[in-house]
Amino acid sequence: MAWKPEVRNFDKIQFETLRKSVDDKFNAVHDELSDCFYNKKPFRSYGILTKEQFDKLHGLIFQSYNVTFHAENLKQKKEDQILEDKYNNVYDKEGVLAGKKSDISQIAINLLKIEGYELAI
Repeated sequence: MAWKPEVRNFDKIQFETLRKSVDDKFNAVHDELSDCFYNKKPFRSYGILTKEQFDKLHGLIFQSYNVTFHAENLKQKKEDQILEDKYNNVYDKEGVLAGKKSDISQIAINLLKIEGYELAI
């Protein structure tokens, strides 16, 4: 059975307004990647994907989403911005700020780039 993209609902979801402006392009690349992998079609310049390539590219999409979501949030008017505590701050088990999801994601993106994985999204 061929892979088919899921139907996504953006009504009354967390961070609805911002997600409606950010998610579409990432979902499109995710769907393209999944279609190519599961239906054994070439994906962009990578050709037919191995499971390892698929996993790395899949991760790259989500890491890129984290960075873009944060950047787009910061571009909003101050009063419309989502507090970073709600989506970006990472706390350790003692409740101390340990880092930012967007920073961690950027490091992962940089490491994947060194391995030769890049995507235009």
